[in-house]
Amino acid sequence: MIVKDAIHGNILVDEFEQKVIDSPDFQRLRRIKQLGVTYLVYPGAMHTRFEHSLGTMQVASRICERLGIEGEEREKVRMYALLHDVGHAAFSHESERALSRFFGDHEKVGRRKMESGPLADILLERFSNEEIASLGTGVDGVVTGGDVGADRMDYLLRDAHHIGVPYGMVDVDRVLHTILLEGDELVVDRRGLEATESLLVGRFLMFSTVYLHKTVRIGSAMLNRGINSAIKDGMNPEEFLATDDIVLEKMLNTENGGKYAKALIERNLYKQAYSVEGALVDPEKAAEELSSECECEVMVDIPPVLTKPLDIKVKIEGKLEGIMEVSDLVRSLFLAEEKRKKTLILCSKEKKEEVRNSAAAYFK
Repeated sequence: MIVKDAIHGNILVDEFEQKVIDSPDFQRLRRIKQLGVTYLVYPGAMHTRFEHSLGTMQVASRICERLGIEGEEREKVRMYALLHDVGHAAFSHESERALSRFFGDHEKVGRRKMESGPLADILLERFSNEEIASLGTGVDGVVTGGDVGADRMDYLLRDAHHIGVPYGMVDVDRVLHTILLEGDELVVDRRGLEATESLLVGRFLMFSTVYLHKTVRIGSAMLNRGINSAIKDGMNPEEFLATDDIVLEKMLNTENGGKYAKALIERNLYKQAYSVEGALVDPEKAAEELSSECECEVMVDIPPVLTKPLDIKVKIEGKLEGIMEVSDLVRSLFLAEEKRKKTLILCSKEKKEEVRNSAAAYFK
C-alpha cells in the first residue's frame, strides 16, 4: 500500500503494517489531534496522531537506510515508530496532567496495548511475546525517540507545515546524512553539527511561539480542570482512553466539568491576569488563596519543563562530546528557555483587573 503524505510524499506500507494500521486502536488516532487545544490559537492545527505516526515510521525507515539496519531489526524499528503514540488519550499530551495518575503516561498505555488485547493479537502474527515486550527498549527506541530521532523530526516538520510557521523547518536530509550509531545511541558527525543546531533552534522556537503560547496554555489548563471535574462528577477516566477528542462533548453532561467543556467548545477562555517569572513552589496554595480573596475561580498554571538535559553526542576527530559542550548556540538556547518560563495567573475576563491587583500584591 502507498500512503500519500503531506510532508514525506509516498510512504510505502507492507501488508502486515497495513493490518496494524487498520486496527481499531490505530484508527482511533485519526480522531486525536496532534496538538490538543492548539487549534484554538492556530486554526490549522487540526492534524492528527495518525498521520504523525505514519510520518515517524517513514523517517525511522530512512534512518535505518542510513545506518544499514536491515531485516528483522528494521521491521521492529518501523513497527515501534508506527506505534509509539498508540497509547495517547484524547487531546494528546494536553490531557496527561489530569489522566496520568490513573494510567501512567501514554508510553505506558501504549505498551499495555501492544502486550495484550486486539492490537497485541495482530502483533503476535509477526513477533514473539518477547519481541513485543522489548519494543522501544533497543535500537528501535533510540531511532524513534532520541533527541535527533524520527519522532522529533517528523513532529517539528508536520506541526510547522500545518500551523503555517517557518520555525520547525528541519534539514532532515543533512541530519540523516551525518547521523551515526555508536553502541546504543544515535550521534551526529561534526559535519552535521549546524543542521542539528538548526533542529534545536526550531524546536525552541516552536515551544516558545506555538506549544507554550499563552492562550494554548490557558486552554490546556481549562481542559485539565474540566477533566478532573468531570471525573469527580462520576465520569469514567477510561472514556478518555477508549474514545477520542469527541469526549469533550460527553463532558458537557457532567455537572462541574461541563462548564469547562462548554467554554472550550465556544472558545470562551479565561484571561491572563498576571504572570510570575519561573515556577511557583506551591501553585495550588496560591490559587486557593487568590480565589478566596477575589471570590472567583483563579487558576495558577506553572510552566512545564521544556526539555530534559540534551543527550546528543557529536563525533569530533573520533571522540564523542556532548553538544552542550561544543555548541555555544545550544547552551544559549537553554539559558533563553529558563528566562522565558513564567507562571500564569488566570481568571474570567470579568475579574481580570481585580485578580491582577490581588496577584500583584500577593506575589510582591
